[in-house]
Amino acid sequence: MWFKESVSQKKKLLAGLLKAPMEQLGQRGPALWHDADELSRVLQASLCKLPHCQLLYAIDINGRQLSPNISRHGVDNTWRGQDLSARPYLQGNLPFKGLVLSAAYLSQRSMQPCITAVQAVRDGERLLGFIAADFHIKDLPNTPASGLQRGWQSYRGDPAIRGTVFMQTRTHSSVDENIDYLIYVLSTLLQEHGVFHCKLHFSSARCTLWSAADPFSYRVHTVEELMNPELFLLYPKTGYDRRAAIEADRLPVIFAQLKALRDADDTIYLRSGSVNIVNALVGLTFSCDGSHYMNVEEFLNHDLSFWLGQTASQPDSNTTTPN
Repeated sequence: MWFKESVSQKKKLLAGLLKAPMEQLGQRGPALWHDADELSRVLQASLCKLPHCQLLYAIDINGRQLSPNISRHGVDNTWRGQDLSARPYLQGNLPFKGLVLSAAYLSQRSMQPCITAVQAVRDGERLLGFIAADFHIKDLPNTPASGLQRGWQSYRGDPAIRGTVFMQTRTHSSVDENIDYLIYVLSTLLQEHGVFHCKLHFSSARCTLWSAADPFSYRVHTVEELMNPELFLLYPKTGYDRRAAIEADRLPVIFAQLKALRDADDTIYLRSGSVNIVNALVGLTFSCDGSHYMNVEEFLNHDLSFWLGQTASQPDSNTTTPN
């Protein structure tokens, strides 16, 4: 749901930028609709009001292009009269009045992801056709981020791993042997040393860290490096990140819950767990290769029975495996 909401918000902002100039074209359209040369001149003069627009053109109600292609490179009459009825943006719900934005699609000409703004042109109550404005998505202006990802996201893993999950047994790793000290180290790095995301790989005995001081890179540490006090020289003390959406004192509780999921069963167990303090997400990957991403509050509100069922170690009717 968050994905659709984010896309919808960005399209709404884009539609707001295009509404006035496209509406003006829609209002002028009826007087120009049967004069292709004058229609072309008006479209060409209006292009400057549509920043980032790749192509501007008019289409009749049957999908036939009435005008030339208008672009910043000039006027191209060779496309006039072409049948556009099969274009993706003409396959959806077209406006009887006003403006709509198409879903994103791949342009066959440029092989670029595109979006088309379609403005209805009416003569009274009679629909004459549409003014279409094509945009390359990569050229569109940036819009504000839509906020945090919310809600539970669950993904099934490799079917080959899921099919053999009850044939495997958890192997004790150096993370398991030193987990209590590692909880202290990771909590401290997140609380005081600028780390905003960490992923602890229980089974392969490593940890991946992202620091706000260098957010475009990540570092992979062995358990031995995490146990070495000199590690803190790599992550200078900075205090808790002001963007954090998790209370600092909850971090040890989160890691303790990861430890509990790791230790709860020898067959269904946690392979890796991640924590991001900025978007307040916890990520889990289990031995069955199923993965989950959820808000911290949601994660802490579920006990072990929710994840493992009544008897997770035996493949009978009561056994459940996390997706």
